[in-house]
Amino acid sequence: MQLRTTVRDCLYVNWAVPRERLPRLPEGLRYEWHAAGGERLGLVSALLFHQHGLRSAAMPWARLSYPQFNLRTYVLDDEGVPAVHFGALMVPGWVLPFARAAGQPELERGRFLYPRPSRDRGAESWTWRASARGAFAVTASQSAPRVGTGPDLGSWQRTCDHIRRRDRGYVEVAGRLRRIETTHGATTVWPMAARVTEESLLRRLFGWREGDWPEVHSAWLCPEVPLSFELARAERAALPSSVPATG
Repeated sequence: MQLRTTVRDCLYVNWAVPRERLPRLPEGLRYEWHAAGGERLGLVSALLFHQHGLRSAAMPWARLSYPQFNLRTYVLDDEGVPAVHFGALMVPGWVLPFARAAGQPELERGRFLYPRPSRDRGAESWTWRASARGAFAVTASQSAPRVGTGPDLGSWQRTCDHIRRRDRGYVEVAGRLRRIETTHGATTVWPMAARVTEESLLRRLFGWREGDWPEVHSAWLCPEVPLSFELARAERAALPSSVPATG
């Protein structure tokens, strides 16, 4: 099924996580590692955004708009292509029946308090909050480009492109791994300074019971991104890889 949407006020918050703290991936995917400070690190992002006018090519008049949260890791697939693995996808409860009817990925019910920075550019800062058996909250403001703890990916533009410009995503649907092919439209990127104030949702999703969540590596906001994507048929059973994340 081919879908189109416009993603609005999309906040990226990115971290570099040590390999021993990352969950195992489904078979066929492996982490894309980066070296920094004598460690091998994998990149993780939380995206908080508004879907606007989500629709299928077959029924363009039926449109859905709602807030969404996803937690993703950055991987290489079995063809060596840079891709995204979606570890969590959260939407409002009222969206779930529509998603199931359309055969969409497994989604979790969440609650959202999101600002609209593109409509309120004069604000000093904005705060986002998503919750579902735990909460993630972050306050961010526009700033000069900055990179914190973690690998140096090059210029600011290269850092953004390395994380954003991935046309393949993978998600589990009914116990099987499925690929999402995505086409990204052009967008503006606002560099942001982000401060996480609640992280219990991230800990639950990653199964962390102790230890500190890493400092933010980088953050930015995309005011508007046109997207089209297609969910392919199931490729294989989504079994955990026999190789642990430390491999």
